[in-house]
Amino acid sequence: IEVTYGDEEKISYQVTENINFNGLSKNKKSIEAWNQKVNSAVFKGHEFAILTISNAWATGNLDYELMQCLEIHNHFCPGVSSGFVLANWMEENYPLKEGVSYTVFSCPNWCKEDVFVKRWDATPGKGGIFVSALTDEEIETIGNSPAGIFVVTDKNAGTMKAVALGFDFDVVNAKCGAKKDDPAWISKYLADLWLMDRGNWDEEGLVTEIAVIDIDKDTLGEMKRAGSNPYEVLGLLNSNGNVNPPVEDKELMDQVFSAAEAELGTLGPENTFIMTDIGSPAESDFFLNDFYSEFYGKELKYTKNLLVVQNARNAPLWFAFFDKASGKCAYIEVTYENEDKISYQVTENINFDELSASQESIAAWSEKVNSKIFNGREFAILTISNAWATGNLNYELMQCLEIHNHFCPGVSSGFVLANWMEENYPLDEGVSYTVFSTPHWCKDDVFVKRWDATPGKGGVFVSELTDEELEAIGSDLAGVFVVRDKNAGTLKAVVLGYNSDLASANCGAKESDPDWVSKYMKDLWLMNPENWDGLVTEIAVIDIDDAALNEMKQADTNPYVVIGLLNLVEDVSPQNLESTEAVTA
Repeated sequence: IEVTYGDEEKISYQVTENINFNGLSKNKKSIEAWNQKVNSAVFKGHEFAILTISNAWATGNLDYELMQCLEIHNHFCPGVSSGFVLANWMEENYPLKEGVSYTVFSCPNWCKEDVFVKRWDATPGKGGIFVSALTDEEIETIGNSPAGIFVVTDKNAGTMKAVALGFDFDVVNAKCGAKKDDPAWISKYLADLWLMDRGNWDEEGLVTEIAVIDIDKDTLGEMKRAGSNPYEVLGLLNSNGNVNPPVEDKELMDQVFSAAEAELGTLGPENTFIMTDIGSPAESDFFLNDFYSEFYGKELKYTKNLLVVQNARNAPLWFAFFDKASGKCAYIEVTYENEDKISYQVTENINFDELSASQESIAAWSEKVNSKIFNGREFAILTISNAWATGNLNYELMQCLEIHNHFCPGVSSGFVLANWMEENYPLDEGVSYTVFSTPHWCKDDVFVKRWDATPGKGGVFVSELTDEELEAIGSDLAGVFVVRDKNAGTLKAVVLGYNSDLASANCGAKESDPDWVSKYMKDLWLMNPENWDGLVTEIAVIDIDDAALNEMKQADTNPYVVIGLLNLVEDVSPQNLESTEAVTA
């Protein structure tokens, strides 16, 4: 069923089909019949996603944590399954304990990346993942079917290790039962079914540890640079079962909501806002049903009273209950490993106007920030809660905060840039964007959420620039947005700049203000679309072809070099610049 809700709310398309995989794949006749329906786009192009996910769910063996990854990837394929296998391998061999984090270099890139974004909160905007492609020759030279480099930073041990892994799809194809002449919807689903069985993950050659190399921060910084191939930096191009869940305990969610009401009074739809990372920490999904039972029992609304933020798998399960009327916030953390209980609880007044009213109040809250009164989440909880309390927090911006998990001028800039692109290069049917987030900052998570430009689907490529390169092109540089218009047959590289100084000059913040004051005031100013004029600059618009686009994706190329902007610096100005010649490779 598809619906429209512009001028009139109605069902615009409806069809019913039998999608039982065993029935559809039974014989050549049934296969051909479904092939025809796929070709006719009977589900408007969503046939593969709906068939594979629905049938996998029907087996009763679809891991909920894998299902969470399908939320962001929006279809089920061996690529995303491989990411789930790789993620579990990393967690088993380099456990995500407190103080341990991963930085992912998804090179070469394929659907696997979206697992890391979802499972580890390794979003582009937070610098958790860097994405680029490899040539066939480079893949061959590295060997062992490279899947990427996972940099493990252990603050406790003071170590940083680059773990290069390989993943061999040939092992899957040989074992899953698919035949060479099977259409993709059969062979890919059979591969997914085989990979759903954790008993198959120990198959020899499926995951290979290519190399483990001790590195330092300088090496990590070099690996992130545009034009640097991370395998070359490391020298690798120069050398030849489900965990049993805890017992479900409804009492824990009862405790959480009761504790909040004891501090704030009755929770209700007019004044209550809840932030939580439930579903992200390992095994916290077992409390989801009880959480929502409590939530809806208070007559609260999903789109009005709740923000479920993404977090890393090794993060604690926490809740922040904010009461708009009093300005008070009850912050609660729980444990559920050996015993289900509230492990930490504190209530503070986080009304921004009161906290920022004087030097004394600013100093008092700054002291609480430094003491991590909300265990390091002070900025996120204060800014998002107060923005929500204004009544002007755009729901589409709130959706971006789900993945970014805090509210800052960086993510606000992404929202401005995204709206500028959609206004000037509308996302009509047949139009798509590929983003080169170079340089990268928090803005990138908006594109991932708003345009479904996930690393795993090749929607975003992430790298850094040196200060000299930024200066050469323009210090306000925000990235390259490649617009493909299938209807017109065009491919344009739109280079944008973003003037953050404009927000700083107009938001009312003072130079002496701490970050939690100045950044929130910038966010407030940027929440008003009337202030957006002059923030975004169109530096250049350049016609390119698919060969040039492919070259821009490669690990050892800088996208600005490919489109000529690092060679034509003298011709580039911060005014609108329409290229007079195409870039072709």
